[in-house]
Amino acid sequence: MNESRVASRFGLVRGLVQDPRCWVVLLLLMLIASVAYQAWQSPRRHFLAGMRAVRDNSRADVERAIGSLEGSATYELPQAYLKGWLQLQSGQADEALALAVSAQDHPDVEVESRVLAGQAAYRLGAAGNAKVFWEEALARDPDSLAAHQWLGVLYYDVGAMDNAMLHLRAVSRLAPEDYRPDRFMGLINRDYERPDVAIPHYLESLRRAPNQPDVETVWLELAECQIKQREYEAAMKSLSHCGESTRQKRLTARCLMNIGDLDDARRLARQSLLERPEDVDAIQLNAEIALIDGEVEAAAQLLETAMRFHPFNHGVRTQLAQVLGRLGRDTESTEQSARAEELQKLWQRFSDLQIEAINRATDAPIRYEIGLLAKQLGKPELAVSWLKAALAIDPSMSLAGEALAAMERTTDAAAPQPIASPSLLPGN
Repeated sequence: MNESRVASRFGLVRGLVQDPRCWVVLLLLMLIASVAYQAWQSPRRHFLAGMRAVRDNSRADVERAIGSLEGSATYELPQAYLKGWLQLQSGQADEALALAVSAQDHPDVEVESRVLAGQAAYRLGAAGNAKVFWEEALARDPDSLAAHQWLGVLYYDVGAMDNAMLHLRAVSRLAPEDYRPDRFMGLINRDYERPDVAIPHYLESLRRAPNQPDVETVWLELAECQIKQREYEAAMKSLSHCGESTRQKRLTARCLMNIGDLDDARRLARQSLLERPEDVDAIQLNAEIALIDGEVEAAAQLLETAMRFHPFNHGVRTQLAQVLGRLGRDTESTEQSARAEELQKLWQRFSDLQIEAINRATDAPIRYEIGLLAKQLGKPELAVSWLKAALAIDPSMSLAGEALAAMERTTDAAAPQPIASPSLLPGN
C-alpha cells in the first residue's frame, strides 16, 4: 500500500514537471515577484514616501527617504528638495533656499520647490523674493494650497488686506475643514471696519471648528462686529459663549448701554476700566456713558487720559476734539482735530508704503521712509527693522545709517523682530 502511494505521488510530480502549463504558471509567479521586489526597491517609492513625510512633518521619515535615494541620478533633484526641507526645519534658511532653487526644474517638485524657496526667502527677510517664488508656484498649479497659504501670510503681515483676502478665500475653498482662513478673514474685515463682511466668516470658522484654539477670542471678535452692526441681541448671545473677562464685561456693557439698561452698563463699564485703566476701548466706553449722563467734563478728562496712554490713536483725538468743542474749548478742539487728521494720514501712508515695498524688493529709499514713519507713529522696533532692511539693500545709504544709530541710542529696540512674522502659519 505504501509503495503504491509513493509511486502515485511520484507520477503526479513527474506529470506536473512535464506539463508546460505548470512552467508557465511558475515563470509568471517569478515575474510577479521580481516586479514587486523592484517596485519595493524603486527610487520613486522612496521619493513618494519622502513627500508624504514632508506633509506629515516627519523629519525622521524624510531623512530615511533621502538615504534611500542616495545614488539615484534620476531622483537627484527631488532629493535636493527633501534636503532643503530638512535644512529649513533646522533653521538653515540660506542652505534651504539654495537647495530648493536647484530642484525647481524637476517636474515632480517644481511647485513644492518654489513654495519651499519662498519660505526660505521669507525667513531671510526677503519678502519680495518670497512673493515671486510663490506666484511662480501658483502659475504652475493655481490650486497649490501651500502657495495660497503663504501669500495670505505675506500680504496679511504687510497690511495688503485685499490681496490677503484673495488667497485666504482660495485656502478656505481648497481646505474646507480648515477653520483658520475664515477666522482671519473675519479678523481682517473687523479691523478694516467691514463688520457685515466679517460676521459670516467668523460664523463659518466656528462652524468648522467649534472648539478651535482661543475660541473665546473668536466669539469676542464676532460680538464686536455684531455690536457695530447694532445686532445687540446676537452679540449678547455670542458673549454667552465666553467666560468672564475685562473685554467680555466691556462688550456686554456696550450692548446694555444700547438697549437702554444703563445701570448695568455703567457698572460693567466701570469694572472694566478699573481692571484695565489703560484700555482705550474701556476709556472710550466710559466717556460715552458720561456723555449720556450729561457729564461732559468727565468725558473730556477720560479722553485726555486715553490720549496720554495712546498718543498715536487718531480716533481718540477725534472724539476728544468733539467733546472739547461741546465745552467751548475751541482752540484745543481745533488742535486735536488737526492732529487726528495728521495721524490718520500718517497711518494710511504707513500702510500704503508697506504694500508697495513688497513689490519693490530692492528699493532701499522706500524702506527708509517706512522706518521714519514707524518712528513717528511710536513703533520703534518696526522703525529699526525697516531701517536695517534699507541698509541691507544699500549699505552706503547714510541717511538710513544715521537714523538707525539715533534710534538705537534712544530706544530699547536693539533686537527687533523680523520685518514680517507670519500670523497665519500654514502646515509645513
